[in-house]
Amino acid sequence: MKSVRPLFVVFEGIDGSGKTTICEAVFAHYANAGLPVVSLREPSDGTWGRKIRELIQRDAMPGPEEQVQLFIQDRDDDVTTNIRPALESGKMVLLDRYYYSNAAYQGALGLAANHVIDENRRRNFPEPDRVYLVDLEPAEALRRVRARSGASTGRDAFEREDFQALVRAAYLSIVDGRFFILDGHMPAPSIVETVVRDIDSLLKP
Repeated sequence: MKSVRPLFVVFEGIDGSGKTTICEAVFAHYANAGLPVVSLREPSDGTWGRKIRELIQRDAMPGPEEQVQLFIQDRDDDVTTNIRPALESGKMVLLDRYYYSNAAYQGALGLAANHVIDENRRRNFPEPDRVYLVDLEPAEALRRVRARSGASTGRDAFEREDFQALVRAAYLSIVDGRFFILDGHMPAPSIVETVVRDIDSLLKP
């Protein structure tokens, strides 16, 4: 299978929705098929991304406006270093979280979700061809998180059911024509099959 143009695909969802597992499985599918594809994540593995992850784990994140700026700095570095070069070289890019996560998470902290999106778009970051939103109720998502970690409570500042409910609502408020909503209750292989079928349709000339 050969792509007629590079695709930029983003996976979104609340903590525990399964989006990372799905992103990894989709990447494995296309890599095994011989398609030039890269898998990335945000926060990135760069300097700013590592700083953000450390702040989240320490429950030491600044206010929402400052959070958005931290993510934008990380994104600017990620776009320059990884995303744009991969697209320009003809590779499909699969990204686990993008600026829609900022709109949802910082939106849940009181910022206007569309304002956060506008803040990112005016920097001319690449627009994705498709955004897969894995939708799941927060109670089930956090049950999965806690089962995975063995903890009875969330591991970081964002893993609370009331907060994740606000995040989910913010996500659903920003859905547009780029989005494909996936039912997070479905078995992961079924979700992956749905995503692959949709991506294949986007790859057709």
